[in-house]
Amino acid sequence: MSRIALFFWISLACFIFFACGTEDPPPEITLHYHDNLSLEYDEVVEAYQALAAHYPQAKLMEMGSTDVGKPLHLFMISGDEDFDPSSNQAKEKSIVLINNGIHAGEPAGIDASVKFAKTLLDEDAEIHQILDNAVIAIIPIYNIGGLLHLSRYHRMNQDGPIYKGARRNARNLDLNRDFAKQDSQNARSFAKIFHFLNPDVFIDTHTTNGVQHKEVMTLIPTLHNRLHGDLGDFFKQEMTPALYDRMNEETPWGAIPYLHRPGFGDIRDGIAAFNDHPYYSSGYAALFNTLGFITETQYAKPYPERVKATFDFIAFTAEFTADHSVTIRELRQTAAKATAQERSFILDWQLDTCTQDSILLHGYATKEVTTPLTGRTTTTYLRDEPRQQHIPFFDTYQPALQRKAPGAYIIPQAWKEVIDRLVINGVEVTHLEHDTILDVETTYIRDYEASPQSNQGRQLITIHDKEIVSGPRQFYAGDALVHTNQLTNNYIVQMLEPLAPASFLRWGFFNAALEDGEGWWIYAFEDYAWERLQEDEALREAFDQRMKDADFAGNPRTQLEFILNYITRDQAETGWQLYPVARLIK
Repeated sequence: MSRIALFFWISLACFIFFACGTEDPPPEITLHYHDNLSLEYDEVVEAYQALAAHYPQAKLMEMGSTDVGKPLHLFMISGDEDFDPSSNQAKEKSIVLINNGIHAGEPAGIDASVKFAKTLLDEDAEIHQILDNAVIAIIPIYNIGGLLHLSRYHRMNQDGPIYKGARRNARNLDLNRDFAKQDSQNARSFAKIFHFLNPDVFIDTHTTNGVQHKEVMTLIPTLHNRLHGDLGDFFKQEMTPALYDRMNEETPWGAIPYLHRPGFGDIRDGIAAFNDHPYYSSGYAALFNTLGFITETQYAKPYPERVKATFDFIAFTAEFTADHSVTIRELRQTAAKATAQERSFILDWQLDTCTQDSILLHGYATKEVTTPLTGRTTTTYLRDEPRQQHIPFFDTYQPALQRKAPGAYIIPQAWKEVIDRLVINGVEVTHLEHDTILDVETTYIRDYEASPQSNQGRQLITIHDKEIVSGPRQFYAGDALVHTNQLTNNYIVQMLEPLAPASFLRWGFFNAALEDGEGWWIYAFEDYAWERLQEDEALREAFDQRMKDADFAGNPRTQLEFILNYITRDQAETGWQLYPVARLIK
């Protein structure tokens, strides 16, 4: 055979070889949930690495660290291989963010998300069309420190998996109480991810405790009242019902609202929508007009069922988001503009017990039994005796605390950890260029209570009495200025207004400001106090009013403290009782 002929046949063989395709087969991702086992940390990371290496539509990124020292990963799936969130949203593509393993003893979402990612990347899969209008982002494991600490003895009440991670992270923090205050490195890295993506929809996967029933999935949609106007209406009236319908009509798992019973004795008396404050994941997401869900699979269901139910909910939510991408994007944009212009903010909510709906609960008969070990009486569920009942469902809240925002807040630079957290969350912060005196509103914390035990490593503060004083106050070059004309207004106001349930003051960031650091002595002060009481008519009237209180009248030290606080309040910015954050009205 001539060289020319040989070259021809080799070339033809190569053409046929490449034309037929030489792509490697998709990676084998082995899940163990059918064997009552969840994926371990290394297995999860390796699974996403393999998917990212094989599919150009997938990308795995490290987005900061965690308290255990391991990186927090973000896995993105984009149909057109565009992983720039701003670019995708300009194309009217929605972004869905899924967070897993926040409580590492509740790993159903970890396994379900690996399965979802693998399925979604398969071009032959029906759900692959989601990628036409949506980008999927997955945090594979949020509480990495907890998952590295596997044990048979974590969450022992759950029906599997055999080995489960710890609830708290490497700093012993419950990460689902840390989204607003962000004490953990995990939370600060999460904020980096969240504001990088600006997700339209957020899902946080969990497993619940409590009442047993037929349904595998219970659901916490963010409180629709938290969302602005039409966005909240769309979430309550269209999106959430559509997801319940699909879970109940298209799967064997079913779904009902999370069985939250504030003030209700028996489950048959009713349940209420969960008031997800901003320190919870969905409440935090709502501050930025993101539609949020917390999935809570029912703990007594077998682990394989919990994984499959979570998978289905993720798939249904992604499909709904993709189908309504343009609508969701427009509603969020309108809400964002309104947030930047908003002047009055609701800081807290109270349940409206006059407005109710109902849900059908597929429960079980129960009976009281005596335990053989301790002899105590407990309730057991008779799963072979199903009971079906409509129960009241209260899902409307009314404003309980409202506050008008100032033109700006001023934060003295001494409180750097507060300023840093604002910046992490996308807040634009400027700084005073010169020492200056400004007319501001200053809040004095006249009476407060610190929690006797720490909560998430902090002494929580409850304010019983405060006073707001308007007048000049000294500030210095470098102090932080935060204007309230920003898309992040909800976060700004919720964190800086002292009475807000998740505020920095509430979480103990300003405890040092509430301490009496100057000290004083009765014998050295009483003569001066008497002179001032005679000279100052306003002080005398205020003092006489307080003397009508028998406890006050019978406590000389309290009387002198009252006079001291009254006459020194104009200079209190360097000392006791002053809340450092000022409100600049003009």
